[in-house]
Amino acid sequence: MYDPPPEPPSDTDCCGTGCVDCVFDVYDRECARWRLRRQTGEGDRLRRDLLSATTHKPYRIVSARPLGDDVHAYTLAATPTAVGRLPIAYTQHVHVRLADGLSRPYTPVALGDNDCSFDVLVKAYPGGRFTGRLLKMTVDDVVEVRGPSGGVRHDGYDSIVMFGGGTGVAGFVGLIGSLLDDEKCETLLRLHYSCKTLDGVLMRKELAGYAAYWNCAVHLYLTRERDWSQSSKSFWHNENITEGRISQDCIAEIIDKQHKLRTLWLICGNDEFNQYFFNSLQNYSIKQNHIQLLDNTIKDLKVS
Repeated sequence: MYDPPPEPPSDTDCCGTGCVDCVFDVYDRECARWRLRRQTGEGDRLRRDLLSATTHKPYRIVSARPLGDDVHAYTLAATPTAVGRLPIAYTQHVHVRLADGLSRPYTPVALGDNDCSFDVLVKAYPGGRFTGRLLKMTVDDVVEVRGPSGGVRHDGYDSIVMFGGGTGVAGFVGLIGSLLDDEKCETLLRLHYSCKTLDGVLMRKELAGYAAYWNCAVHLYLTRERDWSQSSKSFWHNENITEGRISQDCIAEIIDKQHKLRTLWLICGNDEFNQYFFNSLQNYSIKQNHIQLLDNTIKDLKVS
């Protein structure tokens, strides 16, 4: 069993700004979980020695490939090479740190079954300090990784409705795939994914494959497709694509279809996207404890 006690963070790991999820608070929680596993004898073969929520560990870049619209897919693996699976649950995020100390959180979209690796989607912003440096790195270069953190509990629900914007779909791809792989899972999965153009739809092939399952529906919304008549010729047979944003009328219809189900509502996008859907769901009397934001950087989320 690879389950050493959590490593205490150093003083430099704390930013000193009073974060709600301070690394020292994370350390206390991880210690409590570790003691509980020791007391109950519940263990597994997850490589907790290679990933820590409190300290950074070295990971090498295995591959990097462009996906379109300045988005790149990175595969990172523990170094030295190791066997096993990392202790990451889908919807959790990890922090990737570069040599100069710059760090960003990312939600893994895939986990290696036996090579201690994970995949993330990285959006390159013009003038972005972190992504500018990351894109200059090559295969076998090393970054540091800390985590996992966050994540949502989704058991006990009849249905999960997900609203994703841009690279925010990364928060849902792994979750959907893992649930569909479970033959006993009968949870209804509904993904509403907003992109600018058809070419900007990330992991389109995987999403189309998910939509073939009886309990999964994927709806794409293209907000800035210039030539709709031309792009519609490229639609695949099982794709459900709408022109324009996810309007209030769309949201009302989506909610109406869930009224007899115990539904978990998940949101993952930029701050404006998150606030829009959070407020919309609240306006339709969705209880706040059934709404989860996977990628929220809003310090003071406005509750309507």
